[in-house]
Amino acid sequence: MGAAIDAAAEHLGRCGVPDRRREAEAVLGYVLGKDRGGVVAARPDPLDPAAASRFSSLLARRARREPLQYLTGEQEFMGLVFHVDRRVLVPRPETEELVSAVLRAGAPRGARVADLGTGSGCIAVSLAHARSDLSLVALELSPGALEVARENAARHGVEPRVEFRQGDLAHPPREWEGAMDTVVSNPPYVSEDEWSSLAPEVRDHEPKEALVPGATGLEAYRAMAPAAWRLLRSGGLLFLELGYESEAGAREAVEAAGFSEVVVFPDLRGIPRILQAVREGGRAG
Repeated sequence: MGAAIDAAAEHLGRCGVPDRRREAEAVLGYVLGKDRGGVVAARPDPLDPAAASRFSSLLARRARREPLQYLTGEQEFMGLVFHVDRRVLVPRPETEELVSAVLRAGAPRGARVADLGTGSGCIAVSLAHARSDLSLVALELSPGALEVARENAARHGVEPRVEFRQGDLAHPPREWEGAMDTVVSNPPYVSEDEWSSLAPEVRDHEPKEALVPGATGLEAYRAMAPAAWRLLRSGGLLFLELGYESEAGAREAVEAAGFSEVVVFPDLRGIPRILQAVREGGRAG
């Protein structure tokens, strides 16, 4: 098994895969149903033919820079394990910070929360799991992503408290208007220029429509801000995840829609990442 890991790591390295040995061990661990420690401990043992064949097949996919999460079908997020595949983005640590910001804000008991552009459902499901009193609605344009989100809600036992709808985040259902205490979204925010320079794992495998809203990367903020304003009750809160260079454009969009008390929180690297704003009187057209 040790020789198999060594050969796999060398192959992944030639293909440009970062952290090649850890990746090889992770793929083999998935095949064997072991964590990394278990794989290291089992290095002297030979691989049986069935496991060797499966390892080789998955390794070939990883060498083509397919994300490890699509190979295993899983990603941990907020302490929960979510199913992921090519229909959805892989949930990221930055989005955990978005969920944490919503929880820290302390929505009132029984609050209604809208997740616009739910993707894998990681935001809505995590909030429902953390706060059993919340009522959530989740909007997603992609039918495939919506299937994944529903599966994740069922996996974590929150399906009865999350209403999933298919639709554009800029045009949520009319019956939701004025009914929400909180709106949260991780919208597409990658510009076309940025997308072309992304790592192959992202650019070549994750759904482009969930990453790129248009040429500038600001189009989703501009389209969604008025919709979020219409959904919220007076005093309701909006939370948005920001891209690397999104702060100014997103702030402009939410202020133009009538939001006030805009605050931006940095992530652990100091990058402006979470925007919070308050819906008061205002405009939103």
